[in-house]
Amino acid sequence: MEFSKLFGFLSILKESLQLLPRNKKLLALSSFLYFPLSSILFSILNFKLKFLIHDIIFKASLLSTSIHNTLKIKKICGDIKEDFRILLSIYVTILVVLSLLSFLYAIATIILSSISYNNTNILLKDFVFKIPKAFKYAIITRLYTYMFSIGYFLIVLFFLSPILISSSNIFLYSIGIFVGIIFFLFYRYLSVVWILALVISVIEEDCYGIKAIANAGRLIKGNILNGFMLNILSSIISLLLYQSYLKIKPKGVVNQTLMSIFLVFSSSLFSFLLLVAYTVLYSHCKKNHKEEVELEGNFEYSKV
Repeated sequence: MEFSKLFGFLSILKESLQLLPRNKKLLALSSFLYFPLSSILFSILNFKLKFLIHDIIFKASLLSTSIHNTLKIKKICGDIKEDFRILLSIYVTILVVLSLLSFLYAIATIILSSISYNNTNILLKDFVFKIPKAFKYAIITRLYTYMFSIGYFLIVLFFLSPILISSSNIFLYSIGIFVGIIFFLFYRYLSVVWILALVISVIEEDCYGIKAIANAGRLIKGNILNGFMLNILSSIISLLLYQSYLKIKPKGVVNQTLMSIFLVFSSSLFSFLLLVAYTVLYSHCKKNHKEEVELEGNFEYSKV
C-alpha cells in the first residue's frame, strides 16, 4: 500500500500522456504559437546580450589607453552607459514578453487538459475567449504565490546566511548544505498547493488568490505525496538538463544559442506535462472529496 502511494504519481503521468491526443488540434495550435515565438525571442535575447556585453568589454578596455584624454574617457563612459541602458531595456522587455507567453501557454494547457480529462471538446472561439477570462484570475493567484515564495526565500536566507558566511569551517558549511536541501524539499512540498491553486484559478470561476490557495490546501489532503513526487521529478529533470549543458559546453555563439534553445524547449515541454499532470491530480482530488469538476463555457462531449 505504501509502495503504491509513493509511486502513485506515475499513474498520474500515464493518464496525462493519454490526454494529449484529445483536442490535439487546439493543443498543436497553442504549442505552435508558443514554442517558435519563445525560441525566436530567446535567440534575439541571447545574440543581443552577447553582442552588447562584448561591446561593453571592448569599450572598457579602451579606457586604459585613454587615461590622459578626458574627452575620450567621457565619450567612452557615455557609450558604455548607453549600452547598459539598451542591455537592461532589451533584457527586461524580452523577459516580460517571454514570461507572459509562458503564462498564457500554461493557462491554455490547463484549460485543454481539464476539457480532455472530462471527455469534452471546445470550439476555437470559445477556447480563445476563455484564456483572457482565466488570465485575470490566474494572474492574481500567481502574484500571491510569488509573494509567498519571496517570503520563504527571505526566511531561508536569514537562517542560512550566518552559516554560509562561515564557509571556511567545513563542518558548518556541510550543515549549511544539508539545511539548504531540507529547505528546498520543503519548498517543493509547499509549491504543490501553489501550483494546484493556479489550476483551480483557471478551471473554477471566481476562485482565485487566497481563496484558491485555501481551496487547494483543502483538496490536496491525501494526495500531497503525488504532487510532491511530481515536483521532485521536475527538479531532477531540470538539474539533469542544466548539468548536460555544463558538460557539453558548446563553442561559438550559434551553437550556444541552439543548445540553450534546446534546453529551454525541453524544460518548457516538461513544464507543460507537469501542468497536465497537476490538472489530472486536481480531478483526482475533486473525486476523492466527492465533488464534481465544473467546466465553464460551451462544451460538447466526445466519444472515447
